This record gives sequence, C-alpha cells and structure tokens, in this order.
Amino acid sequence: MGRLFILLKLGTKSNEKCFAVDVFGEQHLNIDNSGFGDRDKFLRNVRRWTGNTDIIILQSSSLDVRPADILDAVGQCRLVSIDGGHTEELAYNDLRLVEPVLTDHGVVILDDFFNQSWPGVAAGAAKYFLDPLTKLRPFAVTPNKLYLAAPTCHELYRNAFLRAHETHFEKTVRMFGNDVDVFGCRPISVYRRIRYSIGKSKIGPSARFVKKILKLA
Repeated sequence: MGRLFILLKLGTKSNEKCFAVDVFGEQHLNIDNSGFGDRDKFLRNVRRWTGNTDIIILQSSSLDVRPADILDAVGQCRLVSIDGGHTEELAYNDLRLVEPVLTDHGVVILDDFFNQSWPGVAAGAAKYFLDPLTKLRPFAVTPNKLYLAAPTCHELYRNAFLRAHETHFEKTVRMFGNDVDVFGCRPISVYRRIRYSIGKSKIGPSARFVKKILKLA
C-alpha cells in the first residue's frame, strides 16, 4: 500500500512536503469500492521505506477538498499522482482539483486511464481534456499510467523521457490533439527501433512500397 506515494516521497527535495488525500477508514465515502485504504498500514509502509512519516494527510473524499486546502498544506506542487475514486465524476474532479495547485512546469500522473475495469477514469479524463478551458494534456504513456502537463512543457518532458527510457520507447501517437510517446515494460529490440525510425522518416513510404513489391515477387 502506498508504493507510488513512497517513491514520490523519496524524490522530494529537503524543502518540499508530501500530502495524501484518502478516505481511509471512512469507507462510506468510497462510493465505487476502488480501494480499501488502511491509514495505519499506509503510515507503517511510509516509515519503513522513507524513514519517517513527515507527510500531510487530508482524510476526506477529494470531492470535499478544495485547491486552497492543498495550497495551505503544502504550497504549489511539481508532481501529483491521481489514483483516487474511479468514477467519471471523481476523475474529472481530481483533475480540476490539482490543476490550480501545480507549478507552471508541474506534472500529473493519472492511474488506470487504460484499465478496462474502471472506464470511469477514461471518461472523466476525456471530459477534462475536451474542455478548452482546462490546461493539462497528455504527453506520455507507460503501462497503466498517463502523464500530463501544460502543452508548453511537452517538448521538454518528452525529450527527457526519451533520453531516460529510449530502449522502452514504442511509438508516438496522437491523443486529444497532442503527440504522446508510448513506453512499454520490455525493452524494444534494436531492429524494431530502426524499423520504426525508418517508417517515420522521409523514406518511409518508399521503404513500405519496396516491401510490398518484394512480397509479390
């Protein structure tokens, strides 16, 4: 419990604070049964792997949390993970909730967007992305996670992801009007990377035509 939270906490700077929003024992607020948080177990795990529990917990439904509550607790955030309620309403609410608390270059990690068991996450996120007044858009995909930032930051983060995880890069796709890089679990073979690079290059159409001719020969 709290594995990604622990990883994010280990990446904090000395002057930064961590916060968590969860209903924990107040399961009557867990309207879709998308988790069964145990506050004591969560804190034990945080202490075990980070050495302390110097975190701020907002024990509440995120529907009852306001951006000002987060800003008062920790200030602006450079990295936020959303893995709360999985209904359309909650996913949309959580994205709207974190948008105003992010720094200009802030990143959001959205969990379960591609999870077929929780279609409400994709529905809520799509509602958010299709709203022209919202600011965050996807720039990368890793297994079961979608990464969001303001479009002005996309080039910076896409280049950084590619440098760090080139062997896991699969392809670039379009999502909600933005180029999004897809990274898989297994390293991609050199052959597949070369084939993909050729396909995206100027000689790509010619190479595909030659391949078809050779198949007919």
